[in-house]
Amino acid sequence: MSPEKQQIFLSLNHTVAILTIALGIFLLFWIVGLVYCSKRNSECKTFSFVNKFALPIGFFTALVSTIITLFYSDYLGVLPCGLCWFQRVALYALVIVFGLAWYKKDRNIFPYALALSVFGEIVSLYHHSLQIGYSELLPCPVVASTVDCAKPTFIEFGFITFPFMSVMLFAFFILLASFAHKCSRK
Repeated sequence: MSPEKQQIFLSLNHTVAILTIALGIFLLFWIVGLVYCSKRNSECKTFSFVNKFALPIGFFTALVSTIITLFYSDYLGVLPCGLCWFQRVALYALVIVFGLAWYKKDRNIFPYALALSVFGEIVSLYHHSLQIGYSELLPCPVVASTVDCAKPTFIEFGFITFPFMSVMLFAFFILLASFAHKCSRK
């Protein structure tokens, strides 16, 4: 990697790690807010915005995340491992699912988005546990020409890795799809 790309890599890692922490805080407040509203048996006006714009929020979040993964691999040359590819399959499919649903104004896609997100969450949780030092339960789908799943490409703030970013991202999609599906059924 050239020095210019190395600088971009380090800056992007730091920026995306901070955004991951911000997403985690946002998810925490969202969950607390949902619990608070459900205990009061009321519809919180704050969440009506999320419900109304769930499809474009899901689409743009998945699209930006996809662009970032492609930037890392195609421009910076950071090769994804086998488990990263499984996570990418779920993420890339979410771009198409949310995009088509938004285009057709079809709110019946949330169970499909939820299924893809749960799959991505399970893979990313397992992948993150591998990278922080737990032993393999299942073999990494690695071949000689790709990266080992257990070796982190980077660790920011002592715990944020690519799989951890996926954990937070798929948790966001799970919450978004679950919440919007529940609201659509009312």
